Amino acid sequence: MYYYFHGIVTLHFKNSIVIECNGVGYDILVSHPEYYPIGEQQYVYVSYYSYETESYFFGFKTMDEKEFFLKITSVKGIGPKTAMNMLKNSSVDRLKQAIKENDESYLASLPGVGKKSANQIILDLKNKLIVSNDIFTNKNMKLAYDGLISLGFKDKEVKAALNKITDANLSVEEYITIVLKNQNN
Repeated sequence: MYYYFHGIVTLHFKNSIVIECNGVGYDILVSHPEYYPIGEQQYVYVSYYSYETESYFFGFKTMDEKEFFLKITSVKGIGPKTAMNMLKNSSVDRLKQAIKENDESYLASLPGVGKKSANQIILDLKNKLIVSNDIFTNKNMKLAYDGLISLGFKDKEVKAALNKITDANLSVEEYITIVLKNQNN
């Protein structure tokens, strides 16, 4: 239904932001409002949930965060608000690591997740998650990835090449140049 919003962040609240798109302000629940600077153009990936009397947009900075949210909400007993609280109190990579390593105590320490839910999360998701150095947490690396994919490179090649780059403060063009240079060697 809705995939993302692209617009200007106009307000911050405790657990949400307002993003203005074409003159309409959308209230979006996010794990970290401070990651969305007021006055800046932003992409916010969203998931829409509707209950009996309320409707919500849940927003995410990266596709990896959105995909994890969708997987975690597929677990019996884990709703979108619990999943958002998990993301607020931990990183996606740390949550994936806990699931992969059967770290029930870490998961159970998160708000809204008890021992039974932690066990269910591990059982349902252990073999469905990929734990890696996620290039998509770096905005410029993500844009470089998109550019290289549009040039015809394969997903695995691009991810492998970008994961080899240790400098996290390069421009999009610098990431692309390094990958292209390494491909020609």
